[in-house]
Amino acid sequence: MKKEDKLFPDEIARGLGTRRIGRQILSYEEINSTNDAVFRLGEQGMAEGLCVFAEHQKKGRGRMGRSWASPKGKGVLVSILLRPLMPPLEISKVTLMAAVSVVRAIRRVSGLTLGIKWPNDVLGRDKKVCGILTEMSAELDRVNFVVIGIGVNVNADPKDLPSGATSLKALAGKKIPRVKFTQALLRELDKDYKRLIEGDFAELAEEWESHSVTSGRRVIARTFGRKIEGLATGIDEDGALWIRRDDGLQEKVLAGDVEHLRS
Repeated sequence: MKKEDKLFPDEIARGLGTRRIGRQILSYEEINSTNDAVFRLGEQGMAEGLCVFAEHQKKGRGRMGRSWASPKGKGVLVSILLRPLMPPLEISKVTLMAAVSVVRAIRRVSGLTLGIKWPNDVLGRDKKVCGILTEMSAELDRVNFVVIGIGVNVNADPKDLPSGATSLKALAGKKIPRVKFTQALLRELDKDYKRLIEGDFAELAEEWESHSVTSGRRVIARTFGRKIEGLATGIDEDGALWIRRDDGLQEKVLAGDVEHLRS
C-alpha cells in the first residue's frame, strides 16, 4: 500500500480546519473495534472531538449485533467521541446528523448523490455503502458521551464485500482519494454537530428527508420484539420514523431495524 493512501493522523490533520471534530486523531493498522477503543477513552475523560481510525478491524460491528467487514486499506473506518448536552431519548438525532454529513462528504469528493435508509445506512443503487453505529454512556436524564462509528466502503471491489454492499469506487467508476474524503467527512461532521448542539436539528432533519429512500416506502420495522408494517411517512423533530399501518393508526419508531418492501 502506498504511503499516501494510508490514513496517517498528520495527513488527515493537515489543513483540516475543524473546531471540534478531529481535535485529536489516532490511527491503527489493526484494532478489534474503533468504537470499543473510543468508548474506553470516553470513560477515561477524553475530550470530545477525538477520532480513532483503523485500516482493519478484527471485530468490527454494525447495528443489531451484525458484523461489519471491510477489506484492509480500502475503506474509511472511524469512531468519533462527542459529549452533547442532551437527554438519552434524543440520541437518534446524532445518528441522523452523521448520515447527512456522510452523504454530503461523498457528494463533495466523488460527485455521487446517495440515499439514506432510516436510520443509518447510506445506499447507492440500493446497495450499502456506509453504516453508522451510535453508542452512548448515559444516566437517566443526561448523556455522558456518544461514540459515532462510521464505516464507508471507499475503494473496495464489490466482490470482496458482503452481499448487498458496494463501494464509492464501483459507483463512481474511479478511485476515491481516502485522505481527501476523510477530511471532507470530518469537516461536514464538524459543521453539522455545531448545528445540532445549537438547536438546528429541524434543518438537519429536512436535509435528511431530502435524501431519504425510506420515506414514502412500504416497510417492516422490527423494534423491541414487535413488528410494524405499513407506509413510512417520514421522521419527526426527534428523528423518529413514523409508520402508517394498514388500519390507519400511526406508530412512532425511535429505534429498530427497517426492511424496505417491494412496491
